[in-house]
Order: sequence, then structure tokens, then C-alpha cells
Amino acid sequence: MTSDRRHDLPFWFHSRYVLAAAAVLATISVVLAGGFLAFERSELQEAALDRAELFARVLEDQANRTFSGVDLAMSTASEASRLHQERGDTASLSPLLQQALQAQPFLRSISLINAQGTITASSNLANVGLSIERERLLPPRTASGLGHLLPGRDLADLADTGKPASSAYLMPMVKPLSDGAESVWLVAAINLDYFANQYDLLLGDAPVRAALLSFDGQLLAASEALPVAIGSSQARHRAFTDYLPNREKGRFAAPSINGDMAFTAFRTARRHPLVVMAETPGGFVNTELLQIGRTLAGGLVVVLLLIGSLATMAWRSLRSHEAVSGDLEAARGTMAAQHAFTDRLFQVSPIPLVVKDTQGRFVRVNKAWTDFTGQSPERLVGLNMGRLYPAQLAAPHEVQEQIAISSGAPVHYEEQMLDADGLPRDVMIRVVPFTDAEGQVAGVIACLMDVTEFREAALRTMEAKEAAERANAAKSEFLANISHELRTPLQAILGFSELGGLRSRQDARIQGMFGDIHNAGERMLSLVNNLLDLSRLESTVGEIQREKIELSRPILDVVHELSHLARGRHLTLSTPMPGSQLSPPLWVLADSFRMQQVIRNILANAIRFAPEGSTITLDWSIEDKREACITVRDHGPGIPEAELDSIFEAFVQSSRTKSGAGGTGLGLAICRKIVAAHQGAVRAFNHPEGGAVFEVRLPMVSTPGSLPVAADDGAQS
Repeated sequence: MTSDRRHDLPFWFHSRYVLAAAAVLATISVVLAGGFLAFERSELQEAALDRAELFARVLEDQANRTFSGVDLAMSTASEASRLHQERGDTASLSPLLQQALQAQPFLRSISLINAQGTITASSNLANVGLSIERERLLPPRTASGLGHLLPGRDLADLADTGKPASSAYLMPMVKPLSDGAESVWLVAAINLDYFANQYDLLLGDAPVRAALLSFDGQLLAASEALPVAIGSSQARHRAFTDYLPNREKGRFAAPSINGDMAFTAFRTARRHPLVVMAETPGGFVNTELLQIGRTLAGGLVVVLLLIGSLATMAWRSLRSHEAVSGDLEAARGTMAAQHAFTDRLFQVSPIPLVVKDTQGRFVRVNKAWTDFTGQSPERLVGLNMGRLYPAQLAAPHEVQEQIAISSGAPVHYEEQMLDADGLPRDVMIRVVPFTDAEGQVAGVIACLMDVTEFREAALRTMEAKEAAERANAAKSEFLANISHELRTPLQAILGFSELGGLRSRQDARIQGMFGDIHNAGERMLSLVNNLLDLSRLESTVGEIQREKIELSRPILDVVHELSHLARGRHLTLSTPMPGSQLSPPLWVLADSFRMQQVIRNILANAIRFAPEGSTITLDWSIEDKREACITVRDHGPGIPEAELDSIFEAFVQSSRTKSGAGGTGLGLAICRKIVAAHQGAVRAFNHPEGGAVFEVRLPMVSTPGSLPVAADDGAQS
């Protein structure tokens, strides 16, 4: 019986086959364990890349929304800045910039910087009045946008070079208010610490590190888990060498920012040259793999010891399956937490947000949208604008949404919407399409900002500007009328004083009285004439009629005209010899009468203030073959350095001369306006050897001999 039962057993269930069967099973177990470990390693690496890509997408969205907030704040501030610039009132701009900065933690300040680099207005009053080299704020050959990474908390740290180096950094964003190199800049100081804090809050305990970099590889901000110096160059990172700038996103396994192995995903910002990078450290994957390997090794040992027990093998296989299921469940939990976090961000955003499908139906709205419109989510979801609002209000929004869906690009526009009280409000709306897993447009996300107050403020500002212009025109007309009305009695006073002086030659006392009356009338007539000239030049460019002339001839006529005044004070007028190399012809587009008025005023000032017996030198030259330079130098008391520019303002005289020789303080103001109308410049400075020098510069034109128009030659011959 025993022999029969032995033969009933399978032939392979025999002692001579046990070792072979055990070796085969052991080999199969080892191979399976190695394959499983390789599979788990691949899965962990893929999960690490997925995790990094997910965080990179979230961080890119956060960066885009942040810089959209910067752009919106800059646009709002630029409108107010232009209005204040046109009014010449930048002193009251700082409070408006402070309002634009409210609820913007990613901005440290918004400042207005003129062409000389001086901060004329700022949301941070500590910045006002400081000077900054504008080249530090923008890269070369760049007109606007993001600048270099700079050390300091605000622009005041950039201006004060004596302060110790700051541990904080900022990045300027520049928005010119007009075209040209001399444009006034609106500069926002972006707080890079904001991004680092947001990264730490967003990542939490997740095994992910985040960083924000510029397109040239400079590190701008990083999470606390990434101990790399801000401002360091990461241009050798694989994202910059293999992907950028040709690709906007990517994922790979390579050395990380701080040098260790990591699984990295990056994305570029939509409107700015910035790169958001998320990394899962390779050490984290190795740790998980080591834990799985230890578990697998323990199971393999048990399997090898109990190779004959099919139940034990099944049990170990089930344990492995449960371990994999646990990992997958943990991954799903992480994804659910991220979805919950994103939904929370959507709901608590202070900007009204709405999600619509391709048919324009509401899918989701946040609390800010509900508060603004007064429409509850339960009423909105599933309906479109045409079901909720009148056709004339809904149609413009539906058209813009369809444009965004068909083009696949964001759309910006301004329209009106009804608020919770049913009142129309001016809103600025941005519509951004989003895609599904197949890359097809699945709908749009729209956000709005109420700009009604800004539009009303702009309207009030424009009305105030127009009122100021009307007042200025009325002032100019009044000056012109009153000057004309004063001339008539002045002519009578001058005429009768001359007649009285002639008829009282026998009485020296009476003749002196008539002389005083005549001199006073002359001074008053000069003041009236200057006021009339100033009012004309202030309203437009006066009665200036420019034509091509050779300016040295009218200049010499003025010298001849004033030579008797110079001889009366024993002064010598020195001019270049006509026709000599020191007297080149000055061909300019100018009004001969007005330019004679400029030279007459400057030369009369020199005669008035020069000491008796001295020499007044009038000279001219051509610089760079394109600019005429006319100078008048005296040997008088000179001009204080602080007054070299203010003496060209109306009714202002130098403190060294205003009590000595009379005058109204209008002559030099008229000179500056006339020269400015000729696209030239006039300035004053003190000569190193004493005395004052007045310099007039005018753009030159081609000489008549080089022009094809014969009429010009005849006019100058």
C-alpha cells in the first residue's frame, strides 16, 4: 500500500527533485524580487516627477496671479501718474501710490522716477527725493519690464550706498509713462521674500523644494528647504541648458539647484521672463525605495525559508500587493489634499473669479463674485449670462468669452456689470481659457476688478485740468488786454514828459522832475512790453516765425544798437571780426527779431552789471557741425551757484544784483521761452576768472550752398 501511494504522488514530488525544484523556485523568487524592486523604483521616480510637476503647475499659477496683480497695480498707478505729470503736481501722487499698494503683499513700494533718476513720488515716503542710477533698474537696451535682482528692501537701500549690505532682495518692475530715453518711469519694488514665504506655506510637509529663477538662471527666491544663496547663477542647470528658452515646461531627473540628485519639473511664467521650479529630492525617493527593499528582502527570506509552502508564498504576495495599494492610496490622498487646497485658494481670493464651460454656462464662482453680483452659486451654476442679465449687458461679455475660447489666448476688456444693488459698475475683466486632458479648450476662467472709482477720479481730474487750462488762457488774455490798455496812457505820459523837459530848459529843477517822470514811464513801458511778451510766449510760442537766416548779422546789429549804452559806462564790447575764422556763419532756423530780443536782453544785462572800464565779450562758434553756440561774458559780480537756473524764472533776479541796477526780472524768462521755442537752450554759469557767462545754443541747418532750393539763396543774399 505504501508503495502504491508512493507511486500515486507526482513524479516531480521526489527527493531527488526537491533541491532542483527549490533552486528553481528560489531563482524565480530572486528574479521576481529584483524585477519588483526595479518596478517600484520606476514607480517612485514617476510619482516624484508627477509630484514636482503638480507643484510646479500650482506655483506657476501663483506666480502668474501675483505678477498679474503687479501689472494691474502698475497700470492703475500709471494712469494716476500721467495725470499728475500733466498737471505738474507730483507732490500729491504719493498718497495715491500708497492706495494702489494696499492689499499687495508682494510689493514693497511703487515709485515715480524722473529722467535724472530722482524719486519724485513714492508709496514709501522714505524713497522720495533720493537719486538712483536708472541703469541699475533695467538691463541694457530694455525699455520696460523686470529689472535685475538688487540687494535691499526698497529703493532707499539702492540710493544710500553708505548703508551696510542688506540680507533682503528686491526686483524692480519698470513701466515708462511715455516713449523715449527721457521718459518718467513708474517703478515697483517686488518683494521676493513674499514668494519664499508662499512656497513654504504651500509646500508644508511635502517632500518638495521650490524656487523662482530669472530666464538667465539667477536664483530669485527659494523655499526654506533649498539652502542656496539668493542671486546665485544656476545657468548650468539642465532646465536652462537643454530646455529653455525653446520649451515652456519640462520634467527630468538631474542634479538639483544645490547639487544633489533630484526629480525636477519647471514651468515658465506667461508674461514675464521667470521660471518656477519644483524638486523632489532624490534622497527622499531612495529612502522610500530602501524601505520597500527592506520589506521585500524580509519577504524574500521568508519565501526562501518556506519555499515549500504555497500558502506562505500567496500570503507574502498579498502583503506586497497591499503595500503597493497603500502607496497608491497615499498618492491619491495627496492629490485630494492639493485639490482641496486649490479650491480653498479659489474661494478666499479677494478678486471675483468665475469658471465657465465652452457654452458660457457658469461652473464655479467664488465668494468675492457672489458678494459683488449678489447672485448665489446655486442660482448661477448651469446658467449663462443671457439667462441672468438683459441682452444688452450680457452680449458683450459672451462675445469676449467666445473670442478667448476660439483663439485659445487670454482676453482683456472693460465693460459694465450690475452689482449686488443692481447698479451698473465699470469693471476690468480678464478671460483666460483652460484646456482638458486632451489639450482641447474646456472653458474659461474670468476675473474682474471694479474700476468705477478710478474712472470717476480720472474724469474729475480731466475736468480740473480743463478748468486750469481755461484759467490759464484767461490769465494770458487778461495780461495781454491790460498791457495794451496801459500802453495808451503811458505813451501820453512819455510824450508830455519829453515836451515838458524841452520847455523847462531854463529851470533845471523842473526839467529834472520831467526827466524823472520820463524815466519812470520808460521803465513801466518796458515792464508792460515784457509782460505782453511773456503772456504771448506762455500761451503758445508767441508770434515766432522761423526761417533760415545767418544769425551773426542780426547779432552784430544788436551790438551796434547797444554800443552807446556801453560807451556811457566806459565799457568795451568785444566781438569777432566779421569774415574771419573766429566769426563763422551761423545758419539756423530762427525768427530774427526774436533772437535779437534774446541777445539784446542778455547783452543789456551784462552792460547793466559790468563794472565801469571793463570788457564785455560776445563770441560765437559751431560745435560738432550741428549746433551754434553764442556766449556773452562780463566781469561783474557773478551769480550764486544756487541761482544759476532760478534767474530764468519770471520776476526772479540774482541776490547779488537785484538791488543794484533795477529791472523787472522778466527779460531772462522771456529769453528762455524764445530759445525753447527754437528747440534750443540757454544757461548761465560763472567764469573761473570771475564774472558771469550766458550761453545760447541753437540747432544748425545746412548752408544755402548745399540746398537745392534757389529761393533760400536769394533770401539770404
